[in-house]
Amino acid sequence: MAVEFEVQVEWEAGVWQDETPYLRRARIRSGFAQAGDPVAGPGECVLTLDNRTRRFSPGNAAGSLAGLLRPRRRVRVTAADDDGTHTLFAGTIDRITPDAGSWGAGEVEIASSDAIPLLARARIGVPHEDSKPVAEAVEAVIAQVTAPPAASLDDNGDTLAHYGRAWPPESTTALDALRLICETVYGRFFITRGGQVTFHSRERAQTPLAAPVLVVDTSTPLDGLRVSMGIEPVLNQAQVTVYPVETLGALQLIWAARTVLRLAPGETRTIYGLFRDAAGTRVGAVNVPPLVAGTDYQIWTHPDATGYNLTTAPGVSVTAQAEATRVEITLANATTHVLYVTRLQVWGQPIVTYDPITLAAENVDSLDAYELRARALDLPMQPDPVFGLALAQYLVGRFGAAALNAERIEVRDRARIGAASVFAVELMDKVLIDDPQSGMEGAAHWVRAVTYDIERGGFAATLFLERADEQTYCLLDAPDFAVLDASAVLGL
Repeated sequence: MAVEFEVQVEWEAGVWQDETPYLRRARIRSGFAQAGDPVAGPGECVLTLDNRTRRFSPGNAAGSLAGLLRPRRRVRVTAADDDGTHTLFAGTIDRITPDAGSWGAGEVEIASSDAIPLLARARIGVPHEDSKPVAEAVEAVIAQVTAPPAASLDDNGDTLAHYGRAWPPESTTALDALRLICETVYGRFFITRGGQVTFHSRERAQTPLAAPVLVVDTSTPLDGLRVSMGIEPVLNQAQVTVYPVETLGALQLIWAARTVLRLAPGETRTIYGLFRDAAGTRVGAVNVPPLVAGTDYQIWTHPDATGYNLTTAPGVSVTAQAEATRVEITLANATTHVLYVTRLQVWGQPIVTYDPITLAAENVDSLDAYELRARALDLPMQPDPVFGLALAQYLVGRFGAAALNAERIEVRDRARIGAASVFAVELMDKVLIDDPQSGMEGAAHWVRAVTYDIERGGFAATLFLERADEQTYCLLDAPDFAVLDASAVLGL
């Protein structure tokens, strides 16, 4: 069957409107910006629609969509072929840009994105936990920002130590937190074209059991196959710093208000206290006790702590909720008086004494061939030095030499690549490339990104690839892979 594309927009909650008749072009991209990136870039869709009737002009009060043309409306693009219906994009509108002036082409451009930009904008603060499973950590970070339609979190049983203590909210976004989680356990995070949030553990990238979704050889009709060998991925010196269990300082003052705070009658105010040690260094802290009236806070009717002391008066309340690196304090004045908070302080045990261990590895042959190409990783939530050394050794072994890499596969107006639908291929699916012309023989790759360019006259699809790990790993309890031999190595 011919491929049938459909564009739908949820202009009204729960009601999907088919806008396919107006479609002139759709440009879609999702996936990782660079090979090996721990977190994916934004999934984006730009729709160009016919707007000669001003249907999609937000300022057209007489239009059929008047009052509904707003950002954050949901959008989805699908393709139907012999294999079924595939979601190419699911996200929300960021911007609606109609042509302006009589010289326009009567078009409107609607730009949409998935949840990655939301995660990149949202600042995050979480309660401290001594140990937290990776899947729970990923789920908790995302839940602070958005509610995804589905999730697939494969964490390999890994945990994070001192969860949250390295995430000061004033400088940490949810996407920063997810990136640090990925680096800590060598995992990867992305959002599928259908909107499912996905975390892949390192085991996914190291198992030889993963079946290829695509097999490309000389008999596979393509419109483009780009193969190259470059120095960019080469890494021959790696340094990994891990943090075994920290020593906690004694209970001490970790934050204090430096000014008198004024509370108007009926006002409720929320402030944040950022934890610092005695030297003024920003830190995480644990065992933050509840605030004690009179000792940790005082409230008076005059800013110089004179007049009436209403610290414990009815209608006055001070509550605190501690996170890993700050405290949220809510001050409420339900009286008819202007009040002044003349003292406000927080105690706790700062995490100030670390015992970091730095592990290093290098590939001597690679250094001779390519000169120094180094990388340093700081893993504040990883306590295991064995893992740190294994990661350093793995990196210089895995990326020590330039390898022939299939960068991308291109097709135009072809719904299938070999036996698979081009629309069914998902991020991090496995592809085998056999290309005698370039000398590539059965090389395994991951699909790191996909793009679709759809027009009335046809479509183009591009699969961006990165070289998969081709070493043989010993996998316990896995048939045919549970025995160590001369060619097998242990995975991370």
